Amino acid sequence: MRPFSTCFSQSFMLDRSLTNLRCQPTLICIVFVNVLSVLAYSQDLPAEPQLPDRKEWLAQRAGEFASYRFEIEGAGHKLLTLEPKPVLDWSNPERNTFFGVTFVWTREGRPELIGSAYGRGRSLRHEFHSLSTEPIVAERSGSRVHRFPPGIEWRELAGAPERSTSDALRLTQMRRQAERFEMTMIFRRPVERHHPLRLLTRPAYPLPGTAVNEVALFLFVQGTDPECVLLLEAKPDKTWRYAFARQNEASLVADLDGKQVLDMPPYGRPSASEAPYITVTPPEAKAAP
Repeated sequence: MRPFSTCFSQSFMLDRSLTNLRCQPTLICIVFVNVLSVLAYSQDLPAEPQLPDRKEWLAQRAGEFASYRFEIEGAGHKLLTLEPKPVLDWSNPERNTFFGVTFVWTREGRPELIGSAYGRGRSLRHEFHSLSTEPIVAERSGSRVHRFPPGIEWRELAGAPERSTSDALRLTQMRRQAERFEMTMIFRRPVERHHPLRLLTRPAYPLPGTAVNEVALFLFVQGTDPECVLLLEAKPDKTWRYAFARQNEASLVADLDGKQVLDMPPYGRPSASEAPYITVTPPEAKAAP
């Protein structure tokens, strides 16, 4: 006769095996129901909107900007020229802006106006700032859009070296002078927040030697989003000067060699007919689904 303990052990193992077999269909049903629940839930979730192709988006914005006409006000019909290539293709994930592009309009090689497009669909915006010391009139499709008063104020840049006659050395000089500046963007509502901006050390426009009076356009950015323009000019009389232009509605504070030289207040949305900086909701945004 087999010992009782052995019989009990084998009987227990047999009972457990039978129990496992009986439980398996139940477990399979539970897993199957859970899978169906997950699938049903995922179908109920709204599909995330797909981002458009970036090249297509850029081409659309280039076409829109080409339809603008900017002219220096006064006699002579000094029409500005849109540079064919953007000076910056950018994004700003910090502010959920995944598509942005910046163009420049020039006259005789000098940057006279800067414009950016950002957003998509109904959130699409066009943004412009005059870089000229003269008024500029803007039109689109035969209709007047805006009149820009003079948009910059030149200041002497002390401590700069004598302008080099070499294009390569002059580019190096300009980069070194731009690096003397530090820029901070300040949002004052709902709480005050300070955002140091990063200088793109290579000028966005132009390449050295392409302007009558050498003018370089540098950008201070958040992410790669331009927030402030720094213009530097190396004049033939061996003097240097600089100017700023905003690219947002926040306060901007600039230091030169550690000393504050700019405290630009928040954009107060002055009269649309007399603002050097404007943001436009174009018809393409209003017509978007």
